[in-house]
Amino acid sequence: MREIFPANADISCNEEFENIANTLQPGDTLILHGGVYSQSCRRLVTGRNGTAIQPIVIMAAPGELPILTRPGNASHSYPENNIEIENSSYLIIRGLHFQGGDIGVRFMGTNHHITFEESEIYETGANALALNSGNSDFMTIRKNHIHHTGLDTSGSTVGEGMYLGCNDNACRVSNSLIEGNYIHHLRATNSGGNDGIEVKVGSYGNVVRDNVIHDTTLGTQYPCIFVYGGGAAVNTVEGNAMWNCGEAIYAVADAIVRNNIIIGSGSGISSYPHAQVAQMKNLMIINNTIYGSSECLLLRWSGVANAVLANNAVYCPGTTAVDASGLTSTQVIALSNYVEGGISGASLDGVSFVNGGSANTAFASPVNSNFWPAAGSVLRDRANFTYSPAVDFNNGPRTNPTDIGAYDANGQLTNPGWRIQEGFKTAGGDIMAPTIAVTAPADGSAVARKSTVTIAATANDNVGVTYVEFYVNGTLKCTDNTRSYTCAWKIPAGARNKIYHIDAKAYDTAGNIGNATTVTVTAR
Repeated sequence: MREIFPANADISCNEEFENIANTLQPGDTLILHGGVYSQSCRRLVTGRNGTAIQPIVIMAAPGELPILTRPGNASHSYPENNIEIENSSYLIIRGLHFQGGDIGVRFMGTNHHITFEESEIYETGANALALNSGNSDFMTIRKNHIHHTGLDTSGSTVGEGMYLGCNDNACRVSNSLIEGNYIHHLRATNSGGNDGIEVKVGSYGNVVRDNVIHDTTLGTQYPCIFVYGGGAAVNTVEGNAMWNCGEAIYAVADAIVRNNIIIGSGSGISSYPHAQVAQMKNLMIINNTIYGSSECLLLRWSGVANAVLANNAVYCPGTTAVDASGLTSTQVIALSNYVEGGISGASLDGVSFVNGGSANTAFASPVNSNFWPAAGSVLRDRANFTYSPAVDFNNGPRTNPTDIGAYDANGQLTNPGWRIQEGFKTAGGDIMAPTIAVTAPADGSAVARKSTVTIAATANDNVGVTYVEFYVNGTLKCTDNTRSYTCAWKIPAGARNKIYHIDAKAYDTAGNIGNATTVTVTAR
């Protein structure tokens, strides 16, 4: 095991972290202690190949916050990628923070069996994370916080959260897991886009699940999740929560789209031809809940081969619930989709599309993003079980008879699982990631001329929460069990313009943890 402490000032080149990382061998662990690691020239980790039994690990010291940065210059705000990882395998990267750079984290060459988890990528000039230079196989990208991309103001820019694969099938990502990430506030200023997760043409066998994605509409409007298809196997998009997207999900071909919850987007689920995909085929859109979008379903399935549309709760009151063509083809199966809103290219025939009544009676509280099927809801026990997934949005088992939409109530009156909110999707229903507020100024982005910061956390409806811990730059500062969940933290003397990262963890009686979104403050 090797350990690194940050330098006290920016380093132009020859960074200790990069030098040591490029010597790591199978079984080695490199621990980065809290602080800022910065250099202005290229940061490349290349040819690090562990084994399945002895992976190479690069990780944060427990409870500490190492921040890898890329300083700008006068000619270009983000002159280089923050970090590049090339031709590596059986590598684990955990708990690091990547601030700035053109692309935050870019995987290049041929990579496989790499786990990138529990890290944060933010304030990038363009995309946050890219696997777009060579093929990547059996990658795991899990529980990362990605936000505020596309900040390069020197010209037009893109700002995808994750860019997986290449245009025109020039490279592919395959057999990979994209799970439990929190992605939000993505920006683009040109037609390149600011998709939350984009799985390019030819990439296949990937599972995109349990991610929370919102606000991909800054600058231009793009999908929260975009899967092209055209590869050797289908991609699966399941259990994701999305809102304020251009299109929440755009699936062209070779995709299973199930158990997703979509709120307030330009289009809920779109499926129509794309110039890079030769044939629309092998599409299954089942048991999704879509609410309050400009149009819930936009389908252009003329000429599609092997498509199923079943058991979806499609509620767009006052707008267009279904805008479709090609659904009468013998290649299309459409069953048990419950609808509120206008319909074009189909009709409420009681078989393919059924009158869903009002969202206010179908769901527990749609205005509060609670889409649990209400007691007596028309959605309960009405799904076609043949086309139902084995589990629901909460990853609980579906039993016959099962429900329309993303949830299977299984007779329960209230949702036992995670409630839709900003932050990571968690497994439990009682212990939730708290939200954090900092007292001054109003936007919470900086602390102006104050020696003491007051931090407050609101744990989701406080159900089951026993106490909250507050961390500053990874160090525990306060523990509060008074249910007011506040912490007064004194800024050290001489801390002008120093950046602090504040986190909170909420605990229940069983010791389960809900992690809050990090708040960054600057001492003025």
